[in-house]
Amino acid sequence: DLPDLQQMMSYLQFDHGYPECIEKELHPAAFRLKELKARYLQEIAIDSSRWALPLPPRLSTDVTPLSTTILPDDYTVPTFDVQVYEYLEVHALSISLPCRIVTLTEKDLDNAEEFLLKDLETLEKTASPLDTPTLQLEELQVSPTWMIRTIHCMRMMASAQKGIYDTTIESKTREIMALASDGKSNTLEFNAAHVTLGEMQSQEALETWALDVLQSVSGLSPDLYVRSEPC
Repeated sequence: DLPDLQQMMSYLQFDHGYPECIEKELHPAAFRLKELKARYLQEIAIDSSRWALPLPPRLSTDVTPLSTTILPDDYTVPTFDVQVYEYLEVHALSISLPCRIVTLTEKDLDNAEEFLLKDLETLEKTASPLDTPTLQLEELQVSPTWMIRTIHCMRMMASAQKGIYDTTIESKTREIMALASDGKSNTLEFNAAHVTLGEMQSQEALETWALDVLQSVSGLSPDLYVRSEPC
C-alpha cells in the first residue's frame, strides 16, 4: 500500500525555492502545487529505484576474499575510496526525482500543475505500484537554480538519514574493531554493526558529493531560497 499522504508532507516542510513559507490563504497557487507534489511523492514512495542508489563495494580489490571467518591480524574496517565520488558524479542524479519534486516551484516550470497531473495520471495507470514508468519530470532538463536546490535537498536527505542511527561513523568503527579484538567477528552483532556502518558511510558519501557540487557552484544564483529549518 502507498503511505499516508500526510507522511509525504514532511518532505515538503521546508518550502525550498520560495522567499516566504507557503500559507494557503496568502499563496494559493503555491499551496495547490504543494498538494500535488505530496501526491506525486506518495505515488513513487514505494519504488526504491527512485530513492536508493546501490554503491560500489567499500573495499576495491581484485583479490578474492578468503573463505574464512578468521580475521587477519592487520584487519581494518573498509571505507570508500575516491572512486565512489567518480561513481556518484555519473549516477547520483538517477535518484534526484524526489528532490526535483520537493524543490519545484511555479517559476521553474510553465504549467507546473498540469505537468505534475500528467505524470500522476501515468503513475496511477500502472498495473502495479512497483512498476517504474518513465515520467516527464525525470527526463526534463531543469534550470541551474532548480538543480542546485535539488542537490541541496539530496544533501539534506542524506544527512537526515545518517542521523537516524544516533551514532557516528567513528564510534561504529571503534565498536567493530572492539568486537574483532574480542574474537566476536563471527557473530550477528558484528555483522549487524557492519551493515549499519555501511549504510552510514553510503549516506556520508552522497552527502559529501552533494556538498562538493554545491561548493563548486556557490555564488552562481543568489535567489535559491533553501532552508535548513522547516517552515
